[in-house]
Amino acid sequence: MYKKLLLAALVSGAFGLTGCASDGASDAGAVAAGGAGAADVFGKAIYLRGELTEPQWAPLDEYLIQPVADNVWKAKAELKVDWAPYKFKFADSAWTPGTNFGYASDSAPGVFEWGGNPIVLNPSSKFEEVKVTPPADGVFDFFIEKQGDKFVTYVKEPQ
Repeated sequence: MYKKLLLAALVSGAFGLTGCASDGASDAGAVAAGGAGAADVFGKAIYLRGELTEPQWAPLDEYLIQPVADNVWKAKAELKVDWAPYKFKFADSAWTPGTNFGYASDSAPGVFEWGGNPIVLNPSSKFEEVKVTPPADGVFDFFIEKQGDKFVTYVKEPQ
């Protein structure tokens, strides 16, 4: 009996030591890597994540959102028309509720129309990714903006 309990404790300890690995950078590493000016929403580094990153959906430093104005952040990504539509979200490295921004139910099905209205986001989404089809191949700005008590997203060609 003692040996079984000891074995169970060792196995549990091994799982505890491995923890939950993220699929890219850790939040602490991302904040340090982002440095001054890196977006910190609700105390977490937030990334543009989706089918436009390689590996897909990974929290990569080059997609860490950056502030551009009060309550407005953006990240850049290269898109190709032939690969569209692209699915994307904004989220921290752990997909934490409160910092996992997918489309809100009032903006279903979450398809951003070029030049159209922003998509309202739900900061505690699960699988509700936003879709976008670019008008041409190129690098585009992906925005997340706080408007009152809501967050929205839209995509633009760089100015």
